[in-house]
Amino acid sequence: MTRCLQLFGAVALLTAAAHAEIEFVGVLLTPGRSLFALSEAADQPAAWRNIGQTFAGYSLASFDAKNDTLTLSKDGAIIRLPLKDAAKIKNAHAEFSGTVTFGSGEKLDISRVTLTYGQETVLPLQDGVVWRVTPTRLPDGNVLFRLAVERTTQDGGVTGVLKVGAPAVITRPNSAFSFAIGDLQFNFNPIPSSP
Repeated sequence: MTRCLQLFGAVALLTAAAHAEIEFVGVLLTPGRSLFALSEAADQPAAWRNIGQTFAGYSLASFDAKNDTLTLSKDGAIIRLPLKDAAKIKNAHAEFSGTVTFGSGEKLDISRVTLTYGQETVLPLQDGVVWRVTPTRLPDGNVLFRLAVERTTQDGGVTGVLKVGAPAVITRPNSAFSFAIGDLQFNFNPIPSSP
């Protein structure tokens, strides 16, 4: 009995330590893939991972969309991380669905993306395109989206990053927004928060 309690206590400590170290801070869902933003420190940008990939030695095992819970595993231990509370507070984040259209008419549908106010979110889209977005609530209640679109380039075996554009968009709260940079067209609509 004592051995069982010690084992239970060790598992509880492991789970608590993992919760303190790793935070589940964002979601990007498309028909073709799901990405999850994980962070080890509040002052560092989140890293986006797929199910099956690893983060800080843990493997991403599954995602429960109904409860916004990501399951991680490591050495047989299972950890369930809920989407960070601050990311669920109405004033702390916004969720959008939308599309990104590439010049060739290719379209990427995004069924859900979580953006946290006051923090940059780096979204790997496709074809080497990365979208950086930082939403900020303005004193008048409107929302400023600072955006940057980057494309990975190859030149003679050297990989580089080309900044395609960096517009800013101001919208009313809970409003759709669109912008175009070169051959890229972005259209997003807010997802109403559940009561």
